[in-house]
Amino acid sequence: MIKLTTELPFSFLKNSMKSQAILSNKSPQIGKRHLEVMDELESMLDQGKSFSTMSDLAKKLKISLRTLYEIAPSKEELIVTTVDRVLKKHGKIAMDAMNTHSSPIKKLESFLTVANQAVGPRFERFTLSLSSLNSSKPMVDYHEQYITDLIKNLLDEARIKNEIKEIDTQATALLLGGLGRYFQSKKLLKDLHQTPEKTSNFLTKIIIDGIKMEKS
Repeated sequence: MIKLTTELPFSFLKNSMKSQAILSNKSPQIGKRHLEVMDELESMLDQGKSFSTMSDLAKKLKISLRTLYEIAPSKEELIVTTVDRVLKKHGKIAMDAMNTHSSPIKKLESFLTVANQAVGPRFERFTLSLSSLNSSKPMVDYHEQYITDLIKNLLDEARIKNEIKEIDTQATALLLGGLGRYFQSKKLLKDLHQTPEKTSNFLTKIIIDGIKMEKS
């Protein structure tokens, strides 16, 4: 089971860089400048801009090549690390929204409303940058597993508190957690009458309303 957390972005980047250091036997120096560079790269990707090499990016950001390599060992890993940070920051927003409620089912509804934004127009620009990167799969799998585990935990709590019917919480968590990515498929996009985000929210409401315990 993945430990659910609401760490701050700095901690997210620090942990990511530590993992890279283990793989490359390097000890990168973590500092404010690295975070600024990550913010600038995030802005570039958000605007749909690209770069061909690490040297090309260093020139565009007007920084040293060494600074980039302190963050990631390659262009591919740098993009993955940046998108990972974007998703984790969005995850914190979803967690903060969820934690304004005491009811598990209310927490779940609030969390999924924000989480489904990850298949909205803005996040599509980030996911497109990952489409050709083989190294992105472990990161994407991590986020999907994290969301599935969190949803299952909330469903289990809701069941204990008699907020929902007796259901298979694992199967339901897999379904709710995978709706956005499913409808983001290019094969389905052309047939959707709404965006993947709106479609996911529509079906999420139907599913959750259907499993709620009827009020007497």
